[in-house]
Amino acid sequence: MPLPSFRSSRSKVRRRRSHHALKPQQVMVCAKCEAILLPHRACKNCGAYGDRNIAKKGTEVVKKAIAKTVKAKAVKAPKAEKVAKATKKTSVEPGHEGHNHA
Repeated sequence: MPLPSFRSSRSKVRRRRSHHALKPQQVMVCAKCEAILLPHRACKNCGAYGDRNIAKKGTEVVKKAIAKTVKAKAVKAPKAEKVAKATKKTSVEPGHEGHNHA
């Protein structure tokens, strides 16, 4: 890979890094329960978004998402058990504990 031909000066490096500063996080206060929340998101405390209560509408979607993740974990679990069983089957012969023979 090519390397830089010339050294970057302090001013060049600092100008490049001038945009790397962290910006303060914008937060809002919920109109109903006065909890702190991020803008353009529903309140985690009461489920309100602006003047609407969307927690009741979203429960079905949340239940479906939870069901999918539980199903996915249930499918992945047997694979992990098979790997554990396979590693337990390999036994070390007496006198060969420190050797890595296959």
